[in-house]
Amino acid sequence: MKRLLLLIAIILLISLTACGTDSGDTNDSLGDTPTECSHIWDSATCTEPQTCNKCNITKGSALGHTTYSGICSRCGENFSSWEIGEYTDEFDQPTGKKYMVAESYGTFSNSATTDSKLYAAVQIDKDNIAIMMWEYGSYLLKGTFDYEDYKITILDENGTKHYFTGTIYKGGTRIYFEGSDRNAVLNLLRNNDTLKIYLKSTKYSISTYLFTIETKGFATTYNSITK
Repeated sequence: MKRLLLLIAIILLISLTACGTDSGDTNDSLGDTPTECSHIWDSATCTEPQTCNKCNITKGSALGHTTYSGICSRCGENFSSWEIGEYTDEFDQPTGKKYMVAESYGTFSNSATTDSKLYAAVQIDKDNIAIMMWEYGSYLLKGTFDYEDYKITILDENGTKHYFTGTIYKGGTRIYFEGSDRNAVLNLLRNNDTLKIYLKSTKYSISTYLFTIETKGFATTYNSITK
């Protein structure tokens, strides 16, 4: 009996010696046993589902944007036709006053040219609506008189023409809608996705300008710069 117990003890000792490695070692021939991740989930976003920040596994679906006609209220991405900017002061420092702008290409004609390339922009802030135009796509139109009025016709989506007056001042680069015209133009921008704009100057010589502005997302963007 004593011999049997001694034999068992020897066998156990040999077995332990044969397998004996440090507890931190792994058996490469058998491979590691994977450890289940205790997930830590990052919240879903407009474009990404919930994601574990340890193992990058995902679950569920992305939330999706809250709108495709303006600015997403969840992530702030702009899907409208309008870009948002901020005015700067004489030191090129931001003033906190924001504006929105939509750009377009069109044509212009005068005594020297017909249907030449026009680059135009409609710029709007809390107080003003203005049009800027670059003849031949690069020469910014500037006021050369104390003031000059432009006859402006806007064609809405229903084919209705609306008539306004815009004014550019000496040395200025913007043709402004003023008074009641400003509010009327705001309503057209809110209620149409596309507007065609025709301008005519007749102070000394006739110049005409024509372009189309995409106004999609105007209301949402306007609210964001005026709140």
